[in-house]
This record gives sequence, structure tokens and C-alpha cells, in this order.
Amino acid sequence: MDPVSIALMILMKNPAAVTSGIQGATKPVVLDVAKMQSSFADLSKGVLLCYHKSARFRTADKLQQPWVRQAQYAAENSALVRIKYTGFSSAAYEMDVAIMVKQSKVRTAVINDSALIRYNKKCQLEDWTGAPTSRPPDSKNRSEK
Repeated sequence: MDPVSIALMILMKNPAAVTSGIQGATKPVVLDVAKMQSSFADLSKGVLLCYHKSARFRTADKLQQPWVRQAQYAAENSALVRIKYTGFSSAAYEMDVAIMVKQSKVRTAVINDSALIRYNKKCQLEDWTGAPTSRPPDSKNRSEK
């Protein structure tokens, strides 16, 4: 019997395992906002993991600060960041994300993502989320893990 047939037989015998696996993969990541404010790398990695739970962070670069479209979100400060990462198959991807701050809240907007699997739109950063900082970290323009 071929491996695909065996896998299908196992899945048919236990459909609850499939459902719980899908729910686990799409469950939003709980972010540690305090840790994210400590460095540009931690911020970038937190943003990435919120959108791609199984991704492995490689580097991040600030492309623009402030982001030219921050007024569209009524943000007080912002940065456009390119995050480079690898996926489950070790393939390399890039994601451009606008990180915006308003008062004590942070929000992100995905501008571009090269991954084959769509990013998680249930990321808590898709809406204004409480954060103890008033602006994105002003660390170096390039950060590596």
C-alpha cells in the first residue's frame, strides 16, 4: 500500500485529529509586547511569528521611517520593515510590513508577502493592540538573529 493511502486511512479513522491539527495551526500566537519593544530584531520576529507561526526569522531591514501611508491609519509614528525568513520547507521568503504606533497601541499592515501559504489574518496586530511603548525601536536599520 502506498504512503498516501495509508495516511488517508489514518485520517479517516480519526477526523478529530485533523480538526485539532488545523485549529492548532491557525490559532493566533500570543505576543509578548514587552519583549518586542526591547529590540528591533525582537519586534520583527514577533510580527513574523504572529503572521507565520512556523516561520524561522532570518533578518529584518527598515525600508522607510515614517511609512508614507501612516495617516491612513491615524498613526503617530511608523516604519515599513522587510522581514526575511524561512518557511517549513526551508525555502526563503520576504514580507514587507508596516508597523504603526498610536498613543500606547501598535498595529501592523502586511504590504507584501512572498510565501506560498497566506499569512494569518487572525494576527492580533491586525487591530490596534495595547503596548507600553510610544514609538517603534530606533535601533540599527539592519538586524540579524
